Amino acid sequence: MNLKGVEKELDTYLEWLIGLIQENPWVILILLFILYILWKWFWKRFRVRLMTFLPFRGMRTKIIRVVDGDTFIINNRHRENVRLIGIDTPESIPSVFKKVEPFGHEAARYTKKRLQKGQRVFIRYDKQKRDKYGRVLAYVYLANGEFLNKTLVEKGYAFTMRYPPNTRYAKLFEKLENKARRRNRGVWQIYDAKNRLKESYKRSRHYQHFKKVFR
Repeated sequence: MNLKGVEKELDTYLEWLIGLIQENPWVILILLFILYILWKWFWKRFRVRLMTFLPFRGMRTKIIRVVDGDTFIINNRHRENVRLIGIDTPESIPSVFKKVEPFGHEAARYTKKRLQKGQRVFIRYDKQKRDKYGRVLAYVYLANGEFLNKTLVEKGYAFTMRYPPNTRYAKLFEKLENKARRRNRGVWQIYDAKNRLKESYKRSRHYQHFKKVFR
């Protein structure tokens, strides 16, 4: 079939489609619904790959090791520490400034499950790329499109924490945190709305054992 034949076939098809829509306006709604479903499927499946090429401030990288519930190490030509933006998990590693906190190990274990050694992820920046300690500040997306910062708050493994000017998703995180707290998920089983240990938990045997081991 030559070019003119193809153009004629296309014109015939378009005339048929326009006529169908004019006679049955509801066809537009069906087509829009189908396009919406296809877009949702495409976005969920190829989100991370698409972000690699779109003009976002970010990059693809490889996981070396998870340090804490909200901190891990990547291989970006050289080793770099990454801190998740907008969230804060209880401490699981003692330092000069902080002790191990209840639910810290649970949060760290969950992050380790989501970020395996050698796994490739996409990290996206906000207004600032680094904090005062030189750590990369990032939002992390897994290969399946999962937004890790969001998941940690949603499942109750992390508190929300505003780090101005890096507040792109602050309102979303706060909304999810309120929902997790109402449902008593994760940290909210033992912490109150001000991120302090509940008095009932402080009187529990679990907390007494925790203090003997980690305090």
